[in-house]
Amino acid sequence: MSLRTFIHDAIGFLQYGDLPTDYYVKRGMKVGKNFNRQSGTRLDPSNCWLIELGDDIIMSNKVQLVAHDFSTMHHTGYVRFGRIKIGNRVFIGANSTILMNVNIGDDAIIGAGSVVNRDIPAGMVAAGVPAKIICSAEEYRQKQ
Repeated sequence: MSLRTFIHDAIGFLQYGDLPTDYYVKRGMKVGKNFNRQSGTRLDPSNCWLIELGDDIIMSNKVQLVAHDFSTMHHTGYVRFGRIKIGNRVFIGANSTILMNVNIGDDAIIGAGSVVNRDIPAGMVAAGVPAKIICSAEEYRQKQ
């Protein structure tokens, strides 16, 4: 790693909490070709080995992928973990959160501010808290 890359990554981490994609890959996250993420994305650094990303994914600002659930710790004494799999040609809007045990199919679109807590089939547009399917990606393109 060059000094310039190190400084760039350090500034990104201090400013947005970002870690470079290579950090996640070295810890087991699978990343396809043409992965594009904007500032402030968090890809569950301690559990990134549970995350698999396809080709041509775009994550907008402040997207979070969370492959664990600590809410069970005080009541049950254990933490839950689960996989996240995102298909090819997926767009995830700003400030969205993808929770554990979720698969997002190819060509899906996730609207800004969504919380995805269940699978989203291929070719669908989903948005909301919790995210619900609102139309197909083809219908969305026709509206635009």
